[in-house]
Amino acid sequence: MKKIDGAFALVVCAFCWSLAGVFMKYVNINSFAVAGFRSTFAFITIAVFAKRFPRLVLFKTDDEKLLQNAKVKKVDGFGTLYLWLSAISYAVTMILFCLANKLTYSANAVLLQYTFPIWIIAFGPLILKERNTKIDYITILGVCIGMFLFFAENIFAPSDGKFSETKLLGNIIAFISGISFAGCTIFQRKQSLYTPGDNTSFDSFMLAQLITAIFGLPFIFAKPDGIPDLQSFIFLILLGSIQMGLANITYSIGIKKVNALSASLITMIEPLMNPVWVLIFVHEIPGILCITGGILIIISVIFREVMIKKQV
Repeated sequence: MKKIDGAFALVVCAFCWSLAGVFMKYVNINSFAVAGFRSTFAFITIAVFAKRFPRLVLFKTDDEKLLQNAKVKKVDGFGTLYLWLSAISYAVTMILFCLANKLTYSANAVLLQYTFPIWIIAFGPLILKERNTKIDYITILGVCIGMFLFFAENIFAPSDGKFSETKLLGNIIAFISGISFAGCTIFQRKQSLYTPGDNTSFDSFMLAQLITAIFGLPFIFAKPDGIPDLQSFIFLILLGSIQMGLANITYSIGIKKVNALSASLITMIEPLMNPVWVLIFVHEIPGILCITGGILIIISVIFREVMIKKQV
């Protein structure tokens, strides 16, 4: 694994992430059960690769050897709190994303989730005490216009029949998933401020998969669409092992070798390719206002990353 190029690893990661929409369209069970199955297989995949389970509690020490030899381990209360908040936020994100994919176009679900930077910009100064810049506020403006176009599609554009009754609700749920995704990022960042020498993001992601699995799996008993048929089961395995499990593994490899800007731009392959796969295999076409809004959101996020990098 050490010989894998960082950029290539992130391309693989983004490609895997982008398959979520099309894979979910071939699964015919309720959304909560989808989330549970996907996270179960993702957790198994990541745990096998990492050869360990996630830490549930963090301890105060800068020296791993001292931590292992210590007779009395002192719990890092704040570090553990933010570890769990990050994991819960990511679990909520995954559950809401699965739900949104059943109610609206896959393009809408993924692109509205990518509004998460505006919530980091909005709440970052309050929680992280990090200042915003003029570029941040320009980004907020661009993303807000993009979101308006998404929801204007439901108000002004004529319904084409598909998702006509659920599209607005699906868009709202996808929008909320962007907020929870921002929470995951903020709490991971907050946790890193307490234990700067300890990378707990891997623990957070694994714990999130476990939480989602525990929440979602009981819904397989929900009638009439809880238990998956053979086709659904095959795509649930693909969702967990490849779309989520392999993606998290390759991301953890790539992020160590590629700077933040490059990583952000490379992983933009996900929101760009997700609607393409669904268009090719499921023939699902979102409206022109949604497409325009999605492009504006992506351009706004890329613009911010590029301009911030130039200032460094």
